[in-house]
Amino acid sequence: MSAVTPHITGVFDMLSAPGSPFEITEIEARGQKYTGYKNAPPQVRQLWMAIKADDSEDYLVYEDERMTYGEARARVLQVANALINDFGVQPGDSVGLALRNYPEWVLGWWAIQMAGAAAVEMNSFWNGEEMTYGVTDSGSAVMIVDQARHDALVPQRDAIAAAGVDMKMIVVRADDEISEGSMHWADLTGPETVPAVEFGPDDRAAMVYTSGTTAFPKGVVHSQRNVVTNHMNMVALTLGMRLAEVSAMGGDPLAAAGAVESAPQTVMLVAVPLFHVTGSHCVMLPITATGGKLVLMYKWNAEKALELIEREKVSAFTGVPTMTMDMLASPDWETRDTSTLQSMGSGGAPNPPHMVAKVDDMVENASATQGYGLSEVSGIATANGGIFYKEKPGSCGIAPRVGETKVIDEDGNTVPNGERGELCLRGPHVFVEYHNKPEATAEAIDPDGWFHTGDIAIIDDDGFVSIVDRAKDVVIRGGENVGSAEVEAAIAQHPAVHECAVFGVPHERLGEEVAVAVYPLAGETIDPAELQEFAAKSLASFKVPAHVFVHDEPLPKNPNGKVLKRQLREDAQ
Repeated sequence: MSAVTPHITGVFDMLSAPGSPFEITEIEARGQKYTGYKNAPPQVRQLWMAIKADDSEDYLVYEDERMTYGEARARVLQVANALINDFGVQPGDSVGLALRNYPEWVLGWWAIQMAGAAAVEMNSFWNGEEMTYGVTDSGSAVMIVDQARHDALVPQRDAIAAAGVDMKMIVVRADDEISEGSMHWADLTGPETVPAVEFGPDDRAAMVYTSGTTAFPKGVVHSQRNVVTNHMNMVALTLGMRLAEVSAMGGDPLAAAGAVESAPQTVMLVAVPLFHVTGSHCVMLPITATGGKLVLMYKWNAEKALELIEREKVSAFTGVPTMTMDMLASPDWETRDTSTLQSMGSGGAPNPPHMVAKVDDMVENASATQGYGLSEVSGIATANGGIFYKEKPGSCGIAPRVGETKVIDEDGNTVPNGERGELCLRGPHVFVEYHNKPEATAEAIDPDGWFHTGDIAIIDDDGFVSIVDRAKDVVIRGGENVGSAEVEAAIAQHPAVHECAVFGVPHERLGEEVAVAVYPLAGETIDPAELQEFAAKSLASFKVPAHVFVHDEPLPKNPNGKVLKRQLREDAQ
């Protein structure tokens, strides 16, 4: 057992003890008994109403626009009541959000929660056909959209109506004309009172669509309980790891907990899409609920991000690992003031282990953090950070006290610590269902409530989880399983590699061979033979890529920042 593990155990025992805000108890939800938070509010909207930030404090920053908490509180109530009074929205109804990272996305999401409806978080990069699928699949009769999404949906109205959905659109930031029957966001009016609607913890709160890189995506339905539990898990993990680090370094975690209460406002740079569970449930929601400031980016650009970090004195950042690497490699890094950064988080894709040391070396006051999660758990499943991440840089961390984890073999048996298998999760954070897909739901969640993630993992004796690979992201070379994540971690350490992705290409005799696509750092070149020689120093010979594809542009990604390996495979053939 690691020397620091008792500090983690002690702090989390303290946080989950009777009388603590994170006290745990047995609960029952949807016919299953789980460990849950005794003090969890039954509705997401209660998190909004409990925010302690003063009305005068900044809440949302977008370009040169600013909105205070007081202005946001008033607008959220106006929109919530307009949804109910003017559009007939009832508790549990689907209300779609299809727009870029504008302030109205955030305000709309909270307004939907105040109305007791379900926020359907649609991919703002979808085309008209995909948008039609999202609207009709979710039954979103009310859509909050920006101009581009409005224009994509107008030609689809007949198809949407034929599917039985009488769609109305509320249009944000419309520079051009909007269609008949649509309404401008600015024209929404309603009283600034809390809507008198009734709904419970197991009613719907949100629906997030999976990436859908090979077919139409699945709508992941989250209950009020799911979203609230994820929020409390996020806060408990973040606070717990911070206090455990204090304890491990000889400090008093109780005193440190008191200092957290009086700490300055967290300023979070929101660079990931809000429609993704990372952006909405793991960044927007907890930062909002704890009275922080959100600095919104329309689209990712490393130089713009560094400008905003300096201008807004950003203290926290979370993005896919490529975003962190982009900033560290930017020519602007040395000229921008990044001293306010305290946390450089990664999620949505595996973090190259060497990046932990790189962040610690290059970022003055920040440490690297890593989260592992899925849409199906409303966000977070494990987290790692601080000195614990330095000790275990290949791990995505520990699970919260609310939520069970296990690793199973192909026969469904739990394997001992240190052995590989499929990671399974259970608890009140696990999603309700895949919308309109009972077969897929039954395949993913077994009768005992365990969600089978499809990720291959190892849990060590300290309870730290390492994601070894995706069950479907293994290259099978001549009967040998080659984990893409392992090969990527090795190749990412090459000093000239900016990003890489490993995949399989067909081979007549072996079935598959290992291939890698690499994108060099600015000003660097990569020789395929030299890269293979580098990889051979840390990998078995059968794992060394037989094919190296050097790209002169960033690797193709979906809107969530995940590399499109399917496209890389097609391009390689």
